[in-house]
Amino acid sequence: MATSLKEELRVQSSWQARPGCREAHAFEAFLGNEFLSDDEQVARQSAALQRVLGFAGREVPYYQGVFRELGIVANDVRSLADLGRLPVLTRQDVQEHSAQLRAARLPTGQRVACSHRTSGTTGQPVEILHTVGSLLMSHYQKQRELRWFRFDPTRTLGQIRPARDLPRGRDGKELEPGQTIRLDTWPLVGRYFVTGPFLGLSDMTDVDAQVEWLGRFRPSYLLAQSAKLEHLALAVEERGTGLGVRGLLAISQQLTGEMRRRIEAAFGVPVCENYGLNEVGIVASRCPEGGRFHVHTEHCLVEIVDAQGRPCPPGKPGRLLVTALNNPAMPLIRYDTDDLAEAAEGRCPCGRTLPAFSALRGRYRRTINLPPGTWDYWDALLNALEHMPRELSKPLRQYQLHQYRSGAFQLRLVAATPLPEPFFDRIRERWQRVSLTSPAPLDIIQVPVIPREPGAKFQNFSSEHF
Repeated sequence: MATSLKEELRVQSSWQARPGCREAHAFEAFLGNEFLSDDEQVARQSAALQRVLGFAGREVPYYQGVFRELGIVANDVRSLADLGRLPVLTRQDVQEHSAQLRAARLPTGQRVACSHRTSGTTGQPVEILHTVGSLLMSHYQKQRELRWFRFDPTRTLGQIRPARDLPRGRDGKELEPGQTIRLDTWPLVGRYFVTGPFLGLSDMTDVDAQVEWLGRFRPSYLLAQSAKLEHLALAVEERGTGLGVRGLLAISQQLTGEMRRRIEAAFGVPVCENYGLNEVGIVASRCPEGGRFHVHTEHCLVEIVDAQGRPCPPGKPGRLLVTALNNPAMPLIRYDTDDLAEAAEGRCPCGRTLPAFSALRGRYRRTINLPPGTWDYWDALLNALEHMPRELSKPLRQYQLHQYRSGAFQLRLVAATPLPEPFFDRIRERWQRVSLTSPAPLDIIQVPVIPREPGAKFQNFSSEHF
């Protein structure tokens, strides 16, 4: 299925600008950029890249040193194709050279707004300074992706997220589990457009209580972390759809094919998805027509590279590098996200000409050091759960497979009521198939709660090899 500039303009017209909104031209420019010719796309991205590199060479001590060591000047890197001349910026580089990565002076009119820290779930936390302009870009990107996803702005948007990521109550405190925050407009885009109300709930609320909350308030759209949507799907299957949800948006974590199938089957609606980083903001949004992740090139550029930093051919997974374009306070150039993705070939069938990458493969650091055969056991578990008869899995709410350094595994299960013995039999039977002679030891336990890792993100798979 394809779209067009005319069709997107029609959809955009359903978003009613607030009286006095001065930013309408920015949203129109974002829309127009989606259908530029290939040459126009390259020229626009190259100009933005040259601007960032020129500033970094003048005002950022770290990059002054990089250019000096390489014997080049910023103008020698004129396009995305030239970026390979610069070294990859790793998380460790940012940690060790944080002060040198900060600009000595900001452009006129720019100011630092805040600092963001990564969750640290794959290493030591990283702290990044952001300018006001850098943060504002997320407003334009958010409206763009909601337009792509065909969310109706007049309806109710709900979010189930960590309390720290939700608006605070009138007392200024974070929401407690079970508390609801209600606003008259949607976050970010509500300052520019007339929208329906917003509802927020802490994801520390009991899963069955979350389903009850959805049934009581009936938000048309729900945004949550990918793992949280899967937990909800497991609980929703017990009562059928009937919740009035018209669209889902998964954020913050990888959404596997198995997770997507389970969530969409339970809710009866497609799952929308974006990809972002605290260090940069929203990087890309998954195209509903073509299934690729279109890069928001007004805000950043993306490369998919191999271990030597060279571009990967289409279809081959590689490390995802991001170059930020709107954060002069602390420019990140060729920043290694630690994520794996596949380079895409040709234009997306949707008709948009924004560059794109395909399947996200998860964290590189979370896979490179795992013992051989690890993912065979993980796949066996997912296969067992996917084909589990509903009468056996009905009480299941959460699961986590943990790998010990000894090579043994523990499957931790949270269930509303005790799971029947045939449930465990089916998992063990699939597990045995991985190695008929000497399968890895598996201990299966039911627990009241599965502790979360730092940053409040739930991980379905954890390992002492990370």
